[in-house]
Amino acid sequence: MTLALNFDWLTNLLAIIFVVACLYDARYDEYGTLTLSAAVMSLIVMAIEVFLRPAFDMAL
Repeated sequence: MTLALNFDWLTNLLAIIFVVACLYDARYDEYGTLTLSAAVMSLIVMAIEVFLRPAFDMAL
């Protein structure tokens, strides 16, 4: 259960994806769609961590 509630590895993975997307967008893409999508994914993961973790903690 602790592995399911541990978001550190997912946050680190999204940070790496965000950096790679920024580098790719800086070279090839003029609109920055990959950077925006990586940022949105990061915000979703942070929202899940902030809003759902207390619910799981109270349920346990």
